[in-house]
Amino acid sequence: MDGDLSNSLTGSPSGPVVQAGTITGNIHFHPPTPPAPINQLPPDVPHFVGRAAELALLTAHLDRGTALPIAAISGTGGMGKTTLAVHWAHRELHRFPDGVLYANLRGFGPGDAVPPATVVRDFLDAFRVPAERVPAGVDAQAALYRSLIRDRRMLVLLDNARAADQVRPLLPGSPTSAVLITSRYRLDSLIAREQADHLPLDRLSAQESRTLLTARLTDPRVTDDEAVDRLVARCGRLPLALAIAGARAVTEPHRPLDHLVPDLDDLSTGDSPDTDLRAVFDSSYRALAPGEARLFRLLGLHPGGDIAHPAAASLAGLPLAATRTLLTALTRASLLTALPGDRFQVHDLLHEYAAERAAEDEAAADRRSAIVRLLDHYTHTSYAGERRIYPSRDAIALPGPAPGVVLPDVPDRGAAWEWFGAERANLMAVLFLAAREGFDRHAIVLPWALSSYLGRVGQWRDWELSQLAALSIARATGDRAAEALGLLVLGRIRTLAGQRQEAVRWLEEALEVTTDPAGAAHVHEALSLVHERDGELEMARSYAEDALDLARRAGHRIREARALAQLGRVWSELGDHRAAHHCCARVAEVLAGSDDQSGLADAAEGMARALLRLGEPARARAHCERAIALYREVGDRWWESVSWHRLGDIHAALGEVDAARSAWQRAAEVFDDLGHPDAAVVRAKLENA
Repeated sequence: MDGDLSNSLTGSPSGPVVQAGTITGNIHFHPPTPPAPINQLPPDVPHFVGRAAELALLTAHLDRGTALPIAAISGTGGMGKTTLAVHWAHRELHRFPDGVLYANLRGFGPGDAVPPATVVRDFLDAFRVPAERVPAGVDAQAALYRSLIRDRRMLVLLDNARAADQVRPLLPGSPTSAVLITSRYRLDSLIAREQADHLPLDRLSAQESRTLLTARLTDPRVTDDEAVDRLVARCGRLPLALAIAGARAVTEPHRPLDHLVPDLDDLSTGDSPDTDLRAVFDSSYRALAPGEARLFRLLGLHPGGDIAHPAAASLAGLPLAATRTLLTALTRASLLTALPGDRFQVHDLLHEYAAERAAEDEAAADRRSAIVRLLDHYTHTSYAGERRIYPSRDAIALPGPAPGVVLPDVPDRGAAWEWFGAERANLMAVLFLAAREGFDRHAIVLPWALSSYLGRVGQWRDWELSQLAALSIARATGDRAAEALGLLVLGRIRTLAGQRQEAVRWLEEALEVTTDPAGAAHVHEALSLVHERDGELEMARSYAEDALDLARRAGHRIREARALAQLGRVWSELGDHRAAHHCCARVAEVLAGSDDQSGLADAAEGMARALLRLGEPARARAHCERAIALYREVGDRWWESVSWHRLGDIHAALGEVDAARSAWQRAAEVFDDLGHPDAAVVRAKLENA
């Protein structure tokens, strides 16, 4: 070799430097090839429907620029959490140029949940880490995984997680990546510690459900809107149920849509637990602690659409605090939905499943005890509410509640109205449950307790149905007092509805079975009102006078006052307005010191009528305004509308046309809402004013 070979370097090099001997030709530098993006993302569904708001929220969570964007989608099994997560990931794949890591953690389903160590090892394999470079310890493997994902822009999709501890070891350590988690549980500790964004998933809308159900159908069945809507309702707008029903419609083209899913067993494709709704629900139920599972299945015995905390405590026979803990756990597990007002809702199909679990896992005696506690809760609270709304009403016998029943406080009339308003649908469902299952006393007392509320707010159809149920039980059990009461109230309902012939028939039957003078006075007063409204004034006067005589003989002050008020109305219609005025003044005297606001309202309304017809509209106005205020206070919408009608007549007599029109308009609106024929009478006055 001639001479010495040496390299010299001057300046500040940029880029690679080569130390070499003699170089002939050109030098080409090839930087290392970047690793190909990892894409473990499952395929997207071909017919994704709806969820526009949820997709936008997921993107917004990612764009917040937090230390490590984490979004956790929660919802009951079959709600479409995985479908939403995968669809969003495909749509936003451009945000993650280094790829997507995906793991099904199998937190719910057949077999055991996948431990984090297994997922970490799978992720290292995805990064093509040679086996000899994988450290032995789990913590060391997790550290290697975090170092490999560091500074990469990747999405980590952790599907079907059971708990936060299953997820934590899989979280990247740098903010360049994002994590999307799905779970049937809410993963509260992850939301608290790692500040994960929470996205609870609810059912599809009715229109989205129809679209999902019919997306793959091309046959004429999809044109039957009513059949499609019934199938949507049967599936409870649950995406998995709709998808299964749609698949069955495709594979059974000659079967009517109405016949596809008669029960839960039909919401299955028959070849996979992932597309078997009962299996999906089973996996959630089996994951519950014993106390949580018991409350869940007992909720299947509740016939209503939602349940308040005290009712759930009564159903379980537990104190409020212990029940709260269980309700919270079921809500966290997405088996319950928390609603405003300390109320909870079970999805329709989950409710059906819970009822099956109660039938199979709860002893018959325990089921019956739970139902008794539930009925006692609603019956006793309704009874207390009725005493607040109509304190002067004659009470009926009610045995004490069973042990374990929790009764909410009903301190005043406002609380009673609020409670009845929140529970009306449940109360009707519970009443029919009592009648169907042979709880006769509950089926008689509940209609009594509901009567004032349903009548005064104008829920006349429910009012009638409840009384018919009570009447049927009373006749079957030979309870003459309850039979008479049911007939009387049914007559009242028909009177208010303007169906007077039917009213007379019910009331005459009531008169035949009524045995006590006070009850007979009540029926005679009701018959007087029917005949007065029908223009049969002499008969109306006779019944009113008989009612007054019977009430006085019974020594019943409230019935005497009501009979006097009715007699005053009749005298007014007969043209003896001074006699009417005298009767209404006597009502106020009889009720002095009483809390019978309804009776005082009747007296004020009758006084207004008499004074108007005596040609004293200015004095009549004050009495009519008092009647309106009292009727509004007790919630009697029909009599309030009658009084608004009267006030309009008073304003018209005073030449106050605008005030008259305003009062008549108020009356017409309520009459319309009640479906009452007097609306046409008032509207005629409005047209001619």
